[in-house]
Amino acid sequence: HLPVTEEDEYLHWVEYGALHTTNVSIKSWFVTWWMSYLNFQIEHHLFPCMPQFRHPRISNRVKELFERHGLVYDNRSYTQALRDTFNNL
Repeated sequence: HLPVTEEDEYLHWVEYGALHTTNVSIKSWFVTWWMSYLNFQIEHHLFPCMPQFRHPRISNRVKELFERHGLVYDNRSYTQALRDTFNNL
């Protein structure tokens, strides 16, 4: 489970997206197909109106942006994401 932002803590929407969202196996064509491109959760939350099939095209730019600004681009394996989800229940 990713940490929750404190009530009085201000975060820019990009920072919020970085701190509260994770991608899942974005290099796997199978996971991308299986999850219908929703494994690109960071891109989905930053650009909610963008068609999902476009997310792979912008993922490298988003990752570079995060790195330039010291933000973590969280990309977990499918099994790690499942494990983290079930451990959080």
